[in-house]
Amino acid sequence: MKSIEKKGKDLNTIIRSFRKEYKVKDWELKYDILSEASNGFLGIFGKKEAKVRFNLLSTEERIKAFVEELLKHLEIRFDSVVTRTEYKTVYATINNSSDAGFLIGKNGSMLEQLQYLVNRIFENVPNLERIYLDTEDYRLRQEQAFLRPFIPTINKVKTTGKSVTLEPMQAGERRIIHKYVEGDRALKTLTIGEGDHKRIVVMLSGQKEPEPRKTRAPLKKNETKKPAPAKKVAEKTPEELAQESYKRHNAAHPGTKTAQRPRRITKTKKPTE
Repeated sequence: MKSIEKKGKDLNTIIRSFRKEYKVKDWELKYDILSEASNGFLGIFGKKEAKVRFNLLSTEERIKAFVEELLKHLEIRFDSVVTRTEYKTVYATINNSSDAGFLIGKNGSMLEQLQYLVNRIFENVPNLERIYLDTEDYRLRQEQAFLRPFIPTINKVKTTGKSVTLEPMQAGERRIIHKYVEGDRALKTLTIGEGDHKRIVVMLSGQKEPEPRKTRAPLKKNETKKPAPAKKVAEKTPEELAQESYKRHNAAHPGTKTAQRPRRITKTKKPTE
């Protein structure tokens, strides 16, 4: 948290100016009034300006403040919101909510919608890629359930020494695999492919990574492969056509009288009148 002090003729002017300069929203506005404005004696002696100390929140603190304000607006009871940052990802955990069932929703639908909203609010913040919202270790349990079928395949790489390419996954699912493999120093991961066809390759940590291959993008629905453009054939002159006819005749009738070789055709200019 960073503190900034501002002075002005009155409190409203100072606050309005600070919000405009730093683009601060209502839910993240934190300040302490150090002194109020005073006109002094007869507006001449002892005149004082108002002074305010603003607390400029970090990205993690802004996310925490927004989630708390959002939960209060939805009337969801909770004890606290704890945030932590890993590289460019912020994890926000809602602790001891008595409305955990409603907060999670059917198959996690409510939690997903709230997470989507939080990510949209902070989508233009520099050095921030993703925000994950969790409560009652719901995300952890879901990750463990998703990861369980892949563990035998991943561990097989250490026994055979051969790399394994997993099925295409979404970004969130790939993150779970990457995070799990990072805990094993004997293994490493590599992402290959593009778009919805991205896959994870699990290999030994000392194994050389394969060079990326250029793959052709799959055809879209109702899209056909475009035929290769036809090669341009140079237009033949009348003399060349006559020569070809002469050769074909002699090849087809070798025992007959040789066809007369066509005379050279030359273009003559019309006499000018």
